[in-house]
Amino acid sequence: MGGNLTPVSGNERIHSIDAMRGFALLGIFLVNMIDFHSPFIYVDQIEYWGNQVNQWSMHVIDFFAQASFYPLFSFLFGYGFIIFRNRVLERGGPFYPLMIRRLLFLMFLGVLHFTLIWHGDILFTYSLCGLVLLLFIKLKGTRLLQIGMILWLIYAIFLFILMLPLNAMDFTSHQPNAIQQSIEVYSSGSFQEITEQRVSDWAYVNGGWNGFFLLFVILPFFLFGSGFAKKGWLNGDAANLPIIRRLLFIGFVGFVIKFLPYILDSYAYLHLQDSFGGPLVSLFYIASFVLLYQSGKRIKVFEWVGKLALSNYLFQSLVSTLIFYNYGLGFYGEVGVSTGILLLLIIFFIQIVLSKVWLKSFAYGPLEWVWRLVTYQRRFAIKRKEETSFDEGH
Repeated sequence: MGGNLTPVSGNERIHSIDAMRGFALLGIFLVNMIDFHSPFIYVDQIEYWGNQVNQWSMHVIDFFAQASFYPLFSFLFGYGFIIFRNRVLERGGPFYPLMIRRLLFLMFLGVLHFTLIWHGDILFTYSLCGLVLLLFIKLKGTRLLQIGMILWLIYAIFLFILMLPLNAMDFTSHQPNAIQQSIEVYSSGSFQEITEQRVSDWAYVNGGWNGFFLLFVILPFFLFGSGFAKKGWLNGDAANLPIIRRLLFIGFVGFVIKFLPYILDSYAYLHLQDSFGGPLVSLFYIASFVLLYQSGKRIKVFEWVGKLALSNYLFQSLVSTLIFYNYGLGFYGEVGVSTGILLLLIIFFIQIVLSKVWLKSFAYGPLEWVWRLVTYQRRFAIKRKEETSFDEGH
């Protein structure tokens, strides 16, 4: 029976999930753009931008986007994990071989991404956390949520308590030498020098204890997404509306927590802003989309982008680095935050148009299609069947 397995069809998709993926890509791009054009990981994230417009732009990103969209994207990955598993098992297929191939291909893409395109890759980390998630996959939804909550609170609350005595100025990411080196290499270095800098930057963010903490940063949201999927809370059932409304209220508290560092000068609250406030805001976004879609409304521009999430994620990195790195236009270090926002809005608009045009003719995104070939080890027609409605998805 496993040989009859095929990728998900349009009428099996949940449109709100596609829209959330597209929205998450916009939010992730908003945060990533700063790192595309400037040495973001080495600078003081506010004071580095002397221009007041840039500083206010950073505050907007910090409040609405920073640490709120990677939990959303991680949640959706975990949610899709369960949907994929359910579908494979319903059709009598071998879930573990299929999923392992799926994750290993994602790992391969991640390595290519952080070595050849941009250091801020998330695909490699997702593949590792996905392999860990396999250990929990048979648990019930409630247990998945409980384990996710424990891991999340250990990271968020325990470190918050440890950091309470520390002033915000006791910690700084501002590293003048690293800043200067990044600007010199990315703006004027050779492709090999830029590649070496990319790998060095990736190791700085992901190496050592940072890599260990990433499990606590990413894995809980994989578990939350998996738990939600097993509970069926996002499947459009009206009976779930009271739960979603409560989650909307809980998520709104995240904005309050995110505001705390603006009035309390403590590194502990900076940590709490990202580790606790950010994920709660992502919950607010999730609940908002579910309620919007259950009211009968849709945001199709986000759906189009979300249906090609993998291709669009890498497209953002490729286009942005070609604009800023020396082997492209070489504008690295010359663009401020506000200009970067305008640029990303233009690029994202192009992605909306390209996604819509692509989905009119093709059933899958280019990388999504290759991902399916690797997963199922068989060929699928990439062209859309004439009788398949574009509105159904891919």
